[in-house]
Amino acid sequence: MLASTGIKGLLAYRALRKMNGHSAKTAQNKENFLTSSTLSNATTPPSVVAITGSAYAISKMTHAPKVQRFLLKSTLSASVAGLLNAGLKRLIGRKRPRAEIGPKIKGPALNDKFNSMPSGHASAVAAVAGSIPRTSGPLLLASAAGLAATAIIGRSRTKREAHHLSDVLVGSCLGFGVAYAVSKLEKPIEDEVDSLKQSSHLPNRFK
Repeated sequence: MLASTGIKGLLAYRALRKMNGHSAKTAQNKENFLTSSTLSNATTPPSVVAITGSAYAISKMTHAPKVQRFLLKSTLSASVAGLLNAGLKRLIGRKRPRAEIGPKIKGPALNDKFNSMPSGHASAVAAVAGSIPRTSGPLLLASAAGLAATAIIGRSRTKREAHHLSDVLVGSCLGFGVAYAVSKLEKPIEDEVDSLKQSSHLPNRFK
């Protein structure tokens, strides 16, 4: 019985070590993913606009108006958020965490090491996440996934020492704000387009 207990204890110890090793490896893989240049390059504002714009062009070949509307709003929101972000970060001139020398706030600057506030990656991803309709069912899950993606990108940017946490928060708020504004402008624009279409189809005697 003593031998059996000892064997069981040894097996339990080996299993525990294996689990701890697996957990450490998983944590390391997660760390590598967050700090990877691949993730960073894929979530820059131009990359996000290119991805959503390409997806919108492909969606035009399908009969999925809801998907097309979402992708169009995402492309517009990410574009506007990216432009606003580029202007703001060059006006504010906040030093990046990884920059070793220079004032914390320099003011208007083109040097990338003073382009910390706000985060362009966070604003672009948040603009896409904010464009997802918040309804029940799959769209609600998609919205939650979009919010999770925004949080992951924010974590990635701070882990790479490209941004302070406040830069990420401001960038995210900018992206969500632009998406909200685009969604509010969508209905008036659609009404105007429909009105123009109807007037173009009127007989000449009514024009």
